[in-house]
Amino acid sequence: MTVLLVLLTFSAFLLLDWALTRRKTREVVQAVLAPTPEALEPVWVSGFQLPEALHYHRGHTWARVLDADTVAVGIDDFARRLVGAPTAVRLPRTGTWLEQGEAGFGMQVDGRSAEFVSPVEGEVVAVNDALLREPELASDDPYGRGWVMKLRPAHLGVGLRNLLSGSLARRWMEDARGGLDLRLMALSGSVLQDGGEPTADFARHLPDAEWRRLVSEFLLT
Repeated sequence: MTVLLVLLTFSAFLLLDWALTRRKTREVVQAVLAPTPEALEPVWVSGFQLPEALHYHRGHTWARVLDADTVAVGIDDFARRLVGAPTAVRLPRTGTWLEQGEAGFGMQVDGRSAEFVSPVEGEVVAVNDALLREPELASDDPYGRGWVMKLRPAHLGVGLRNLLSGSLARRWMEDARGGLDLRLMALSGSVLQDGGEPTADFARHLPDAEWRRLVSEFLLT
């Protein structure tokens, strides 16, 4: 009788483990197959694109809710112009748990390294493998094909309330632009066009030490 009870208990544990594994696999597959973020209608704020449908972290990453269980993440227009076109992208492993504001992925730009924070807390359920083959996508189309990863968020409502959207996001971007202009004015004129506008590739003209200082300051890493 005891042996039979042990066997039944063992079988129950095996069945439960199988069910949980199957559910986990199904959830990951669904996240991978969730709609890939498409490019959004551009909204310009202080010379930078800032689509209104997204939620922004002060470290210049964004979150886009795809469905109740999946959030897409990428970098904003300010970040891609500050850092420059990446030559390589470091992606997290699926299953990694990221805290809101924690460094979650990185980019290499001409031998320089930049880290980016996760805008929300959650488990990485998918990454954009296309960036491994074409890292420049993160710069060429940061709000569309250049998305970086997808998370299964924890406490999504709370996480989104800690991010910026609407008028708050616009004011934040205006302040970021003002801060950047003040710093660039002290550098070589090669980073500015006539009228004081940053050149399209101003990041490449920055000295290494200044580039790293600005990246650390604005990306909060």
